[in-house]
Amino acid sequence: MTLTSNATRALIIGGLCFGVLVHSNVVEAQEPVDPQPAPVLPGTVGPGPTEGGQIQTPRTDQAIAEQQRRTDEDEDALARSRRYRDDHRHHGETYVAGFGGVTFGGTTMNMDGRGSALGTSIDNPSLANSAVYGFKIGYFHPGRLNWLGLEVEGFNSTPHIRESGGLPGTHLRLTTLGFNVIARKKLACREREDRRRADVRDRRGSDVGDADYWDADDYSALHDNARCPMQVYGGVGLGLFFAETSNQFGRASDNAQAGLNALAGMKYFFNEHIALFAEYKFNYVDLKFDQNQIAGGPTAGLNGTYLINNVVGGLAYHF
Repeated sequence: MTLTSNATRALIIGGLCFGVLVHSNVVEAQEPVDPQPAPVLPGTVGPGPTEGGQIQTPRTDQAIAEQQRRTDEDEDALARSRRYRDDHRHHGETYVAGFGGVTFGGTTMNMDGRGSALGTSIDNPSLANSAVYGFKIGYFHPGRLNWLGLEVEGFNSTPHIRESGGLPGTHLRLTTLGFNVIARKKLACREREDRRRADVRDRRGSDVGDADYWDADDYSALHDNARCPMQVYGGVGLGLFFAETSNQFGRASDNAQAGLNALAGMKYFFNEHIALFAEYKFNYVDLKFDQNQIAGGPTAGLNGTYLINNVVGGLAYHF
């Protein structure tokens, strides 16, 4: 009897414990669980606020429109940058310049007489100093040959022939037309910088900019004028000389006589376009004046070699 009572009591206690455990699990299963928010994709907005326990689905039209607007802006900036580089890439550099200065220290050599003066011993007269003024236009090649250029210039001076050895002084007007090959060297260069908008990127993820975008190969040669403001240069070429003389005995001329025109100079750029320069020029030419008419007498001439120095300064515009 005692054993049966103990077994009954154990069964009752075990049933009560099992019932309590089952009830606890049911209560936990019925407790509400807050939903986890869905991940938000870039360029969109998250779910809207809830109302009455219902999640509101947001409209994404504005987000899509904003993303499209930024994409259009990026494409426009990239297109402008490409157009600018296409317009300036591998383009040459043209310049025009005006200058003025002085002709000095001119000499002559191998002077001899012609006509009635044939065989007359003539000293080599020197040339007077004079003003010189002129104009030039030039072009530097694009790309890697941007150091090499071509130039056409014209200038006037009056280096009169001084009286010497019984030879009367003679007025001389000299016009020179020069065709030069120019080589230059850029100095005082700063490091090339990328001036680009950090908020604009192309499809490869690289920054792009507008008209002031610089790259190693895609840039206007004019940029280097501001980046390298100091330039030295030299040139040599054909000179065509147009000369006219006059004195108390008459007048003579010698036109389109070929000779040497050489130059060297230094140029300083204030910006990409404007530069101040100083330049030395040397001219070498043989001139023949065979038509000097002595009043009431025979003709007489004077031929020789003229060596002329010029120092000029001026202002240039590059474009």
